[in-house]
Amino acid sequence: MKGWAPPQLALIGVGPLKAVFCMTEKEASRPQDDEEEDWMKYANAGFGETDYSLWDDAEEVPDTPDEEEEKQDLNDSDQLETHMEEIPRAPSPVGHKHLVRIGACNACLGRVGGKKRYEQTIEQSGEEIRASVIDRDGHLATARDEVPLCPFCENLFEEIELLADIVYDNLAPYELSRLQLGARFPKDQMETEEVLRKRYGAGGSDALKAGLVSQIALRLKDRLDDVRIVNDKPDVLALIDVLTLTVDMDIRAVYMYGRYRKLERGIPQTRWPCRACKGRGCKRCDDTGLQYKRSVQDLIGNPLLETFEATEHAFHGMGREDIDVRCMGRGRPFVMEFKQPKKRTIEPETLSEIVNSNAGGAIEVLSLRASNRSEVVRIKDTPAEKSYSIRFRVEPMNEAEYAVLTAPVDLTKEDVQTRSTKRRKPRQRRGDKHQDRTKPLEHEVVTPSTGPSLEELQGMKKAELVSLAEQHELKKTGTKAELVERIVAALPPAPAVFDLPDEAAIIEIIKGLNGVKLAQRTPERVAHRRADLIRRRTVFEAHPPVIEIAEDGVMEVEFTLRCESGTYVKETVHGDSGRTQPSLASLIKAKCNVQWLDVGDIHAD
Repeated sequence: MKGWAPPQLALIGVGPLKAVFCMTEKEASRPQDDEEEDWMKYANAGFGETDYSLWDDAEEVPDTPDEEEEKQDLNDSDQLETHMEEIPRAPSPVGHKHLVRIGACNACLGRVGGKKRYEQTIEQSGEEIRASVIDRDGHLATARDEVPLCPFCENLFEEIELLADIVYDNLAPYELSRLQLGARFPKDQMETEEVLRKRYGAGGSDALKAGLVSQIALRLKDRLDDVRIVNDKPDVLALIDVLTLTVDMDIRAVYMYGRYRKLERGIPQTRWPCRACKGRGCKRCDDTGLQYKRSVQDLIGNPLLETFEATEHAFHGMGREDIDVRCMGRGRPFVMEFKQPKKRTIEPETLSEIVNSNAGGAIEVLSLRASNRSEVVRIKDTPAEKSYSIRFRVEPMNEAEYAVLTAPVDLTKEDVQTRSTKRRKPRQRRGDKHQDRTKPLEHEVVTPSTGPSLEELQGMKKAELVSLAEQHELKKTGTKAELVERIVAALPPAPAVFDLPDEAAIIEIIKGLNGVKLAQRTPERVAHRRADLIRRRTVFEAHPPVIEIAEDGVMEVEFTLRCESGTYVKETVHGDSGRTQPSLASLIKAKCNVQWLDVGDIHAD
């Protein structure tokens, strides 16, 4: 190539295996880019090529006996000192050999070895595997002594009998037919065992937890008569802690379904904590912590608590009735839960007799039978129609009171029928200052101002009349009659009183309740514990009433009605100051003072 000359090289030394060249100082001082370009041109030109091999002069050294033996060991599939990928998994003979070498116990050999036969225990399978390995390699007969701690279970299978005894002793006080076993292991032990089992054990072999639990179950089957070892819905769950060698017992509750009839008033459905001490016990509640000494829950639960030898009971009812309301007919469905019972199989007839005999006529239990947790959900979530019997007194009502009953319902309050379709607001925390906790609910109805009637003014003393005249900026002098005349002329008249309806009108109005749609705002009597909502309920059927005249001449009406679940029946009658519309009081234009209310039937079946 024109204009180019090969770099000047100086030969500094030539040996039998190498020749070293270096550039002169002049060439070394050239720029780096030029050096790379020149070197590539020099290499492409073929300079420095040779057929001389650096290994041609190397003498072949024959393998020594030791090296041959080492080479043979490397090729031997039984080699166990190399990388672990070279060790095949069980059930290969080499895999069994390695399991024996690392100190696996007989139980783990049988569990992960993959040679277990039908009706053979893992210990028996492990003994066969160890015997076959020792027959091939006698030096492994002492492997277990050299490595006394099993890398898989840490000798936990040696405590099988002890753990089975502990479980059996803990189960002794309890009656059961279904038992579930579980185990609690340290996380690092589980992870280590899983790595070893997946690397050296046979595919599909049992994990440590499953293997341990199954072995304990085998030892318990022969000792527990008529007890099934199950994986779900047990009577008792025995959870074994392998770190402390203890057993935690989870005793599942017993559930009993039935119906109760409340035959006396003044009995709440469930326990009410004492308002003074909040359930802690004080002089006011005689250290019981209860507002009422009796409840349906205690009347049913306390006698049966001793029968089942349980620690606690809980009551789950299909709705509830007020404390002053009886529950008649077929009774209200309920489920009674007894926690940690020692006895489970008791005839329902016997339980009913125990409850009814101890209740002393206050309540009665019917249709008692065994139940389960899922029925609790059904009981709580089933909206059932109900029939009620109610008795009330009819008394006169004036125009102002009528205006309150018929004032428009505050429909700005959330409707319970549609709230599920609305976007749920973020829940306020306990310390939120902006939350309005004012109770009872605010309710203002504007009515025209009225003054006292003539009869009321005439019954007042002169001093009262003078004070009333002064209050309204009237002349205070004169006789009592003059003052009365002056006040009557200045003040608005007293509200007119409606005439009481006759029996025929009341009967027709009650019959007209069939199919009526009610709008019920949360009553004031429960406003402290329930949300301020508008509930829409339906009266399905109203039967003709029975009308009587009491000794004091007041008309008393008694009738039955069937309505939707969640209906406030008392408020349907008296109106609750206009919170329930329409109400029977607003329809007949008279005060309806409820005397009593009974639940006639609950149509749940």
